[in-house]
Amino acid sequence: MKKRDLVLLLLASSFALVFAYILQFVFDYQPCILCLYQRLPFFIIIVLSACGLILFSSERLVKIAVVFCIILLAVNVAISFYHFGVEEKIFTGPTNCEDVSNLNKATSLEELKLVIGKAKAVPCDEPQLKFLKLSLATWNFIYCVVVLGLLYWIYKRRARTDRLGAVGKK
Repeated sequence: MKKRDLVLLLLASSFALVFAYILQFVFDYQPCILCLYQRLPFFIIIVLSACGLILFSSERLVKIAVVFCIILLAVNVAISFYHFGVEEKIFTGPTNCEDVSNLNKATSLEELKLVIGKAKAVPCDEPQLKFLKLSLATWNFIYCVVVLGLLYWIYKRRARTDRLGAVGKK
């Protein structure tokens, strides 16, 4: 594992977050709580890979940083898969993903205050935006799987090159 792996992870995570923030602040697509959870591993990957690039000089520490980043990317895959399942009504969403349709069920002012206090403006089970008939949670899943696949391909290629180099030295 090399520092360029950290560069790839840093760039991939930065791209994902920049894209999410452009959608949020330029195009006014507000994230649900699961969308926000999906951003967290990207933030940690950026911090960890930046630290690895700037502070870590030993190959062992770089390897540890890369492994943790890969684990975080896998966590993001799991969160986005869960989010996809919530959107498709396969899984039940978290309780803080309630939508405001419960307002009609309130029978008193106190109940209405309680419902409004718990309500989340953006429900997790209704995608605000679909591109090519896929939600952003699905695209995030695909993106993270592709980045993981790319890293796997890089490692396999590097291992094969190292093996061939070792055979040539004998």
